[in-house]
Amino acid sequence: MKLLVALLSLCGLLGLAATARNAPPQDPVVVAYQELIATDLRLATVGYHLAKGSADYCRNKWRNPGWVLHDERQYPDLALARRAFTFRRPVSIAALVPDGPAEKAGMQVGDGLVGTDNGLIWYGGDPIRHQPSVDRLDSVKDGLRKILAQSGPIVYRMETASSMSQRNEFSRFTLDPPEICASDVWVDVRGKRDAGADGERVRITSGLIAYVRDDDELAAVVAHEMAHNLLDHRARINAAKSGKTRITRETEEEADRLSVWLMANAGYDPEAAITFWERYGGETGLGIFTEPTHNRWQTRVAMLREEIAQIDATAAVAGRRDPPLLARHRGLN
Repeated sequence: MKLLVALLSLCGLLGLAATARNAPPQDPVVVAYQELIATDLRLATVGYHLAKGSADYCRNKWRNPGWVLHDERQYPDLALARRAFTFRRPVSIAALVPDGPAEKAGMQVGDGLVGTDNGLIWYGGDPIRHQPSVDRLDSVKDGLRKILAQSGPIVYRMETASSMSQRNEFSRFTLDPPEICASDVWVDVRGKRDAGADGERVRITSGLIAYVRDDDELAAVVAHEMAHNLLDHRARINAAKSGKTRITRETEEEADRLSVWLMANAGYDPEAAITFWERYGGETGLGIFTEPTHNRWQTRVAMLREEIAQIDATAAVAGRRDPPLLARHRGLN
């Protein structure tokens, strides 16, 4: 609900941008919804490339279809959500990662999720009262993640433009996504510049996404948080009975060091991590990563330079290099 309330606070600013275009003015809420999905796709694409780039080296993996799902129930104004997007089912595809498994399979934005042939996904309905919530969407994602944990192809039953026009029950798409590094990403709609990882997901605020200069800098932020998940840092901190501050600082250093390897393997410029921290640290000196659990930004930049030098000195296989921290993590019991 906090995400939904925060979304409405963006409507005024986004509405001003919409009226500046040559097209007729749109409802600012519609524009806000569309801008949110555009941001979702940008983040999902960066996250997908980071996870795919180091897939050969991660111990923690899962299969990712390369899509952004949304639920018409998650939007405070259902009527405006239906104006902004095509929902062929209550839970539908909001966006597709370019050249991802779902797009390659022929799925399209607006296609609605019905279920799968090896485990039906059903999310119920509430035709009378609209209650904004992401609970149903989270439940669907959890169910899909369990099905994706199974090996082999998965047949998805989808409501598509074709099936609706031909009055068929649904269309079928076969996906067999390869395993990539395990980490979901999502946009936290707040103006504050913030980010976090919970062991499975990476959270980046819209304020921080707006702050980065390009996708290379965005990759630097996402890669840092993804590194926490790939190295099981949350479990390590939670298991500690003492010294949590020291352990947290150690995990932050590891996340910094691994982040530039993830960036390089995904084709992003590792130097962008340095430009981001120099600008962000120089402007604030504080913020989302501070002492005593984090090094000062000058120290972080020095470590990043050391790590980039090590990347440059490491032999690559098909343009990718095995990050030492992931190699060590694979050796753990």
